[in-house]
Parts: sequence; C-alpha cells; structure tokens
Amino acid sequence: KRKGGGGGGGGITDPEAEGVEKRGARDFALWKAFKEDDGDVYWETSLGKGRPGWHIECSAMARRFLGESIDIHAGGVDLTFPHHENEIAQSECFCGCKMSNVWMHNGFVNIDNEKMSKSLGNFLTIRDVLKSADDCRAFRYMVIASSYRQSLNFTPEVLQGSRNTIKRLDKWRQKLIEVSAEGEGDVSEDVQKAADKCLEQFAVALRDDLNTPRACAALFTFVKQTEKAASRGEMTVGDAKRALEVLEKVDTVIGVFYDVPMEEGGSEQGGEDKEDEAPPELVALLDERAKAKAEKDWARADEIRDACKAAGFVIKDVKGGNSVLVRG
Repeated sequence: KRKGGGGGGGGITDPEAEGVEKRGARDFALWKAFKEDDGDVYWETSLGKGRPGWHIECSAMARRFLGESIDIHAGGVDLTFPHHENEIAQSECFCGCKMSNVWMHNGFVNIDNEKMSKSLGNFLTIRDVLKSADDCRAFRYMVIASSYRQSLNFTPEVLQGSRNTIKRLDKWRQKLIEVSAEGEGDVSEDVQKAADKCLEQFAVALRDDLNTPRACAALFTFVKQTEKAASRGEMTVGDAKRALEVLEKVDTVIGVFYDVPMEEGGSEQGGEDKEDEAPPELVALLDERAKAKAEKDWARADEIRDACKAAGFVIKDVKGGNSVLVRG
C-alpha cells in the first residue's frame, strides 16, 4: 500500500487539470455513470445506469473464482501502477484481508533492442518465428534462462544461441541414457557431491525471486563437470544414472525435453550448427559487464556472468585485454 501511489506521483493526473473530476490525485473510478458513447455497455443498478471502472473487473474475477486472498498475482511491469495498486486498494478495503501474497511483474519483449510494436513494423508472432521443433524448444529455453523482471531482447542470434544450448543438452542426455543402460554401478563421491550441489543451488536460485538465469547456470556447472568426468573415462554407470536423475529433476521445472507437436509444413530441425560460436547478443554483454565492474556494480556483473553461463558460455577475463566468451 503506497501512500503516494505510483512511486510518489509518477503518472498521477494533476487534480487541477481542466476536465479532471477528482477530489484527490489518488482517486480512481469504481463505477462510471452511463454516457451515450457507452452504447449498450451498461447495467441498471442501485447506483444508477452505468458500468464498473476498469480496475474492478480483475478484483471481481479473482474474488469469485480464486477467493478473497490469492497466492500469486502476475502482470506486465506497466500494470504495477495504477492498475495493480488500485486492485489492492479496492479489494483489501472490501474484504479486509490481503489480496495477494506475491506480486510478479514481467518485463517487455524487445526486437533488436527496440520495443515490439506494430507501429515500428517489428511485430512478430510465435508462428512467424518458430518454424521447427528445435526452434520451439530453443525459444522456451531462451525465455526460461532470462530474468522474468527484465526486458527480453529477441534476435535471431539469441535464438540460435539457445538452439545450440538445447543441442548440447540433448546430446549429453542421450549419452547418459546409453551409459545408464549398461547395467548397475555405484555413484562416485565427486558426482554425488556435484549432483547434490546442483540441485541445492537450483532450488536456492528459484527461491530468490525466481532467478532462472542463476538456476540454469547451476545446471550447466553440473553438465560441464560430468562431461569432463566422462571425457577422462571416469564416469561409472552409477554416475550416469545419477546425472540423468538430475537432468530429469531439473527438467520438471524448465521443461525442455519434450516432443513438439508440429503442424503441417513444420520441420524437426532448424537453424545452423554454430555450437562453439557465442551469439552477438552475449558478446555485447561483455562491454556492459566491463562497465559494471568499473563502476563496482558487482551485482550486475554477476548477473551478466550467470546469463552467459546459462546459455552455455563462460566469460574468460584476459589480463591486459578484453574478456572473451568460450563454450563452457
């Protein structure tokens, strides 16, 4: 409940402005009297002929179908004020209880660093972009590996990077399935510790405001560790089974191992194979990370590092030179 609303006045209509019928700047309409422009959109009530204010509909639907208090209320960041603040005000005044325990506001989708809109001619639909099963799964991972509160910048290069990540996960999962089928075996101490640490860090990240970039980074730390063990010939059948269990457990959240139902004309494969090449979108983040480090904004620097790691790349700091991205 913010006393000022909208962060101390941002966006609040000037009550002295001509034509504004408000007693206070923070007032909003619960019920709107009928106007000829409303046509047949009205109800006859004890308040007179009219219709509910815009904010009422969400409070009414939530209360009718979900109850007076709900666990999670989501929406775009642009709805924080005034819509969600007004929902809180009217709902909690009516029922005398907390409307929602958690509020989650997602960022916008940008195309090449511009807001997606029809007026800019960069409006895309899922059908426009996703032409193959690989594209669908890659898009899902791209969204999952991004912070829901931040803007999601979509480019073909970003999708390609996610596609490469999915290919790597598929390849490793298939290898684990093949090794697991060879029989039984004990789990080595190193793999068991790595598995436990991965699942613990994955869960901690999700509890931290659904920090999916860091959660995916925890997964890829484990994938890298087990890949190295296999390349050294140190992976037992038991290790493979345990590693596969971790992948399956994590996938109950990220959901990327599935068969995509394709419409006629769709294909199973898509995109070029550039597994070792970092997408330009990630490369561009290196400059931002360097600036963040120079300004001692360690939180942002770590966020960029985790985002790169979630995409399957590790940032290597070069003494006396620029940082580089290598396949992790």
